[in-house]
Amino acid sequence: MFILVKYGNNETLLCNPSCAVVNLLTSIKKRAGYGNTDLVVDIADETGLVKELDTHKADHAHKHLTSHATYVLVRKELLQDENFDPRATPYPQYNYIPLLEKYEDLFPNFTIRSAEIQKPLKSKSRLGKSPSPAGRYSTKQGGRKTPGGKVTTRRK
Repeated sequence: MFILVKYGNNETLLCNPSCAVVNLLTSIKKRAGYGNTDLVVDIADETGLVKELDTHKADHAHKHLTSHATYVLVRKELLQDENFDPRATPYPQYNYIPLLEKYEDLFPNFTIRSAEIQKPLKSKSRLGKSPSPAGRYSTKQGGRKTPGGKVTTRRK
């Protein structure tokens, strides 16, 4: 399995995505000449969809990438203006800049964009309830279930 990453003046990196995302991004950054900078990099497919790999650093990269595909190296910048309030915006906004010169000529359908961020689901609290129907009928004293669904116990 391999991917191609385009950057600079139509330069290409051959990369093996059978590793952790953090290792892949570090390798790409270093090999592209940005290793000693504080630049945050990511990659986008040929249509411009940013893969947002840095949000999945512990995952294996091949889960999020397609084998034999070509990707464009992009710079990820936090979008801040004078009215930016991190408490008001739960999800920060980013600006992505392709690090490939003349990318419009190489990829005519390239329109940089990111996938929609899904809101985290709220967990439902089941206070005092068993997660399975079988747990509803268990008793500590070894009772029986009546036809009405109630549990009865015998006392000796």
